[in-house]
Amino acid sequence: MSDRRIIFVPGMKPKPPPEIHKRELCRCLTAGLAWARPEAARLFRDRPECLTLVSWTYSFYGSYRDVALDLPGIERILQQPEPSAEDIEEIDSLARKIRRYMHLLGDALPLLGGLIARPEMRLTMAEARRYLFNSGGVATRVREMLKTPLRAAWDAGAEVLLIGHSLGSVIAYDTLWELSHIDRDDRVVDLFMTLGSPLASRLIRHNVRGVLRSGAERFPTNIRHWENFASQAEMTALRPRLVPYFSDVRELGLVESFVDHTDIYNHFRGDIGLNVHKSYGYLIAPPVASTIAAWLLAER
Repeated sequence: MSDRRIIFVPGMKPKPPPEIHKRELCRCLTAGLAWARPEAARLFRDRPECLTLVSWTYSFYGSYRDVALDLPGIERILQQPEPSAEDIEEIDSLARKIRRYMHLLGDALPLLGGLIARPEMRLTMAEARRYLFNSGGVATRVREMLKTPLRAAWDAGAEVLLIGHSLGSVIAYDTLWELSHIDRDDRVVDLFMTLGSPLASRLIRHNVRGVLRSGAERFPTNIRHWENFASQAEMTALRPRLVPYFSDVRELGLVESFVDHTDIYNHFRGDIGLNVHKSYGYLIAPPVASTIAAWLLAER
């Protein structure tokens, strides 16, 4: 394997301490790779240092999550990589479809959304606004945390796979935009993968970096390939397809390819039950693991 580095940016909410969080992410990714392409799993096992975790959530929340809350769910997906009939039935249930429709309505009509949103959703939106509006300079600090390993990888001449999960995809997008247009760094990310991304939601897409500019200056110019993955019944990736909202990056020739994958079943079950948004479940999902495997094997 040539020098290839994976940089992973997690989403919001507190995460386990970095060394523990990375260990569990690596376990899930290794299992996903083993089912998809065993030779890729062997490469990854031999070079676990090729994955860098941008552990930004402690600086945002001031606390860590107890990994014990996640371990039963992780062990389940390690033993059962495919969703069961029960998982699929719950994911596709009418109740989840209605709940998702209400979230979409709230996203389209913010005033109504404020009235119908549950307390946990109001808290999530408040946390997203804290990042988007750079409260206390928090967004600037978080983006600098990502720029450091990106520059280190580029300085070493490595190809980079940048993975952003949930709000981590927004952080990654904003960071790439700043590197393109503020820092004037013309080095590229070979593959940008977004998992469960809220980039197409109204609040996010109206407040990402570059939104007030036009033409190529509106978007990052340092992405070679962009692949977006969204699970069925996602509540965070409410608008799961990003291509319709960011198609200009392709039309302006800023990327070589840009593809949405929305046929994924993330069947992770944790302390709150079924959680189709969890990063562990995404990394083990065959479409995600197969894409990472092909990249590690330099088949792209």
